Amino acid sequence: MKNLSISILNVDNIPTFLDKLKRAEEILKKEKIKDSFNISIHFDVMDNKFVPNNGIDIEKISKVNNFNYYIDTHLMVQKPIADGYIDRAIELGCRDITIHYEIDDFDRALDYLLKKKEELDGKLKIGVSIKPNTDVTKLEKYINKIDKVLIMSVEPGFGGQKYIDFATDKIEYIKSKYPSIFVQVDGGVNEDTLKSPIRADVDSVVVGSYITKAEDKIIDRLCVLNGILDIETAPHEANIEFEKRTIQAVEGGYAQGDILLGIKVPRIRAIAKKWYKVITFDALSYFISSKIHDYRRFAIFCLDLIVNKDNYDKVKNFIDNNTQHINNWDLVDSLAPICIGKQILDKTDKEIYNILRKYTKSSNIWTKRIGIVSLLYIAKENRKKVVFDVIDDVFYEQFHLYQKASGWVLRELYKVNPEDTLQYLIQKNKERKIPNILKSYATEKMTKEEKERIK
Repeated sequence: MKNLSISILNVDNIPTFLDKLKRAEEILKKEKIKDSFNISIHFDVMDNKFVPNNGIDIEKISKVNNFNYYIDTHLMVQKPIADGYIDRAIELGCRDITIHYEIDDFDRALDYLLKKKEELDGKLKIGVSIKPNTDVTKLEKYINKIDKVLIMSVEPGFGGQKYIDFATDKIEYIKSKYPSIFVQVDGGVNEDTLKSPIRADVDSVVVGSYITKAEDKIIDRLCVLNGILDIETAPHEANIEFEKRTIQAVEGGYAQGDILLGIKVPRIRAIAKKWYKVITFDALSYFISSKIHDYRRFAIFCLDLIVNKDNYDKVKNFIDNNTQHINNWDLVDSLAPICIGKQILDKTDKEIYNILRKYTKSSNIWTKRIGIVSLLYIAKENRKKVVFDVIDDVFYEQFHLYQKASGWVLRELYKVNPEDTLQYLIQKNKERKIPNILKSYATEKMTKEEKERIK
């Protein structure tokens, strides 16, 4: 299980923050969310010598102990033995201590930690951290003495810095050469940078201000980070090149620029099924707006599972605010029938028409397709009048995606009302020749004689 270690360096009121964190975790536990990040608390202790900051008071470990969190202490100090930091951390109950390779008396400090580990019957995890500019290979001679490598992805001393990309290379090096070593990364990790260390198979990420500066949105942030974790660690077994062609994520295609991870659709649906009961609309906003197509699929599948009569207005409002991101046929065709069409079946034909017309009159191709595909459940219920009224608005449009969608809807109506659907197509063909793609889809289930009648 991956670890999320939350740095409380910039937390003003630790008990209040931890109480909110506990409540967020309780929400996840209530819904029996499994295989998500294991949460611990990270102490950034500094001495204003090794780094130009004082960090967090090590004595505050006692406050965290009251909340039963695992604590890992990162000593960014020049003299961890002489100044008593190692001894005090152990006295306060910490059993995970990391020192820096760059300190003056590193070898002595490491040997001291090994002695303390022996005194504690092995119940002490020893970590060594390196600054961004330190060559990771320098740790190889010590690898058999330590339990953890902490890769700094920012210059140590201050929170809120940007993730340094080459930290990922160090993670990959250690994990490939020493797979049993626990690797942690610290600095600049947030929703945008988490993917990189996760893809490098990091064991633990230290996250600070991304969570601690959003105390009232902790559950949103946990949903985002865990969603990224689940998607990024899912097996990437789909044929990416085939998928790119299917959704036109190729040069010159309407989805050019989309990123595909190669995760099969059923797996993404399973991840959505895991998270939909707790995920928030704020968290979904991150996924729906991503350039990664798999992330947008995840958001759509969550909406399909979330929507019901009671929250339809909220879901529809979310959809309407994010139509620019619901921008491919697979996304539209999953979302529109369930999140819109199925939810408005209890409305009158006129009300349904007015709702869907706002989509079909759009100049955006995908928004217009939302209006058409939303008719599928309505067609299955034999609501022929509103189906014909909406389809009339787009019937002769030549764009193939509109023709396919319109034909698909008429095919579903034909299944429950063959005669009226047939008469509608006969009349439309008299007015003007039916577009070929629309006719092909609409008449797919018809007899040869019925197709002749339309001609």
